[in-house]
Amino acid sequence: MKIWQYGRVAMLIIVLTGLIGFIEKKQGRRICKAIEVNIDNQYKNYFINESDVIEIITERGGKKIIGKPFNELNLKEMELALKEDKFVEDAEVYKDLSGNLIISIDQSRPIARLLSKKMSDRYISENGDVLPLSKRYTPRVVLIDGAFADNSRLYHLYETELGRQVMDLLKFIEKDKFWKAQIAQMRIDRKGNIKMYTQVSKQVVDFGKPVEIEEKFRKLKIFYKKILPAKGWNSYNRVSIKFKNQIICE
Repeated sequence: MKIWQYGRVAMLIIVLTGLIGFIEKKQGRRICKAIEVNIDNQYKNYFINESDVIEIITERGGKKIIGKPFNELNLKEMELALKEDKFVEDAEVYKDLSGNLIISIDQSRPIARLLSKKMSDRYISENGDVLPLSKRYTPRVVLIDGAFADNSRLYHLYETELGRQVMDLLKFIEKDKFWKAQIAQMRIDRKGNIKMYTQVSKQVVDFGKPVEIEEKFRKLKIFYKKILPAKGWNSYNRVSIKFKNQIICE
C-alpha cells in the first residue's frame, strides 16, 4: 500500500473515531424521556411486574431517572441491582435513540416448591437457585418435603452431590409431560431416599436415591401400563423401583 493510501486510511479512522465520540457525547446529553419495561412471561410466571422494576432502579423512588441526562445515569449499576432480585434471572438496561430507557427482564422459573416445618416454604428454580415465596403468584410445581426441604443451609442445589442429583430428577420430570402431570409430591430424607406421591393413584412410589433415573421411570411406567390394569388400580399401596431390575408391589 502506498504512503498516501496509508494516510487516507488513518484520516478515515480519525474521522470515524471523532464522529463516534461526538454521537456518544450527544447521546449522553440526551434527556431520559420515559422508562419502558419488558418482562418475559413465556412460562406464565408473574413474580415481578413493572412497578417492582421501577422501585428497584429508582431505589424505591429516591432516585430520579426521567428528566435526567443519560450521562448521569449508571445503566450497569441498574442492571446489577435488578439481577440481585431472586425472581430476576437476567436483566438488560439500555437507551434507545428516542431517549427512552429500555429494561428487559427474564424471570426465574421455579420447578419445585420446598415444604418445610422448620422455616418458610421456598422454590427451586430451573437453575438450582433457592427462591423465596412470592405474594403475587403461586406456580403449580412439584412439592418436596422431608429433611431435604428442612435444610436451612440450602441456597443452591448444585453446591452438593445430593442437590445435583435432585436437580437431575426434577429436570427429567419437567421435560416429560406424563411424569410432570403425574408426580405431585416427593419426600426426601437426610440420606437422599425419595418417596413419590402421584396424582391419579394411591400407591406410594419408593424411588430410592435419585440415581439411574431414566431406568427407574421406565420400570414405573411398566407398573402403570401393565401391572395396575391387570391387577386393579387399588390392588397395591406401595411400589418399589429402587432395586435394579426389580419392581416390588405391596
